[in-house]
Amino acid sequence: MFKIYSINFYFIIVVFLFFSSCITNKDLDVITIKDNINLSPSSYDYTFQKGDLLSVQISTTTELNYDFFNKEQTTSSQLLLQNPYLYGYLVNNDGNLNLPAIGFVKAEGFTKSELENIISKIAIDFFESPVVKVNIINFEVKVIGEVNSPGLKKINKSNPDILHCIGLASGFTNVANKKNIKIIRNNSEGRNVFTFNLSDSKSITSKDYYILPNDVIYVAPLKKRFYAFNNLPQFISVGISSITLFLLLTNN
Repeated sequence: MFKIYSINFYFIIVVFLFFSSCITNKDLDVITIKDNINLSPSSYDYTFQKGDLLSVQISTTTELNYDFFNKEQTTSSQLLLQNPYLYGYLVNNDGNLNLPAIGFVKAEGFTKSELENIISKIAIDFFESPVVKVNIINFEVKVIGEVNSPGLKKINKSNPDILHCIGLASGFTNVANKKNIKIIRNNSEGRNVFTFNLSDSKSITSKDYYILPNDVIYVAPLKKRFYAFNNLPQFISVGISSITLFLLLTNN
């Protein structure tokens, strides 16, 4: 009799520890929305900073005379990836770009559309009907922690957000804590670390939803890491196995 009570006691302890360590669908959800609501992300435009490497292309009828602005079009993508500094223009410590024929142009603090407009107004003295396109070449972020493909990710999207970067890292693992995503950011004031709660639907309306160049995204693990239930049949199957094990122990 004592043996049966002892088995029952240990069985209850094991079951308690097992289910308290389980990860449910609630833990796996990304951005929980209970009702049909309209969530508009906050408006955000990245402003160029010192150290940004920019691609500047000017399309014009005088392109043959000034084709150095369009050298990316005649360069293989592989060479561009290997050494983008040969084909881009660096925002220097004074916040300026040094462009051929045009000279120094202030870039720091301006958005993509603003800088394109500034260069276009200057370029009209050198080109006929110029159309300017500016893009950042060295926009990279590091995604680490509970993602399926961690590492350095090159960003080609304008104003990328957290979910876009997580997508580049092949998504979350089953033990990723969406409520504890840390963004590590270096700026002129030093290093800032802040926590982002992706399970909160209102999080996408925050300006912190957007990522800046050289950010580090760390996805922390859940404290409950023993097992993940992705669906109800899986949950029932594990429950039946536990009961079967209990019956075998008590019968012996």
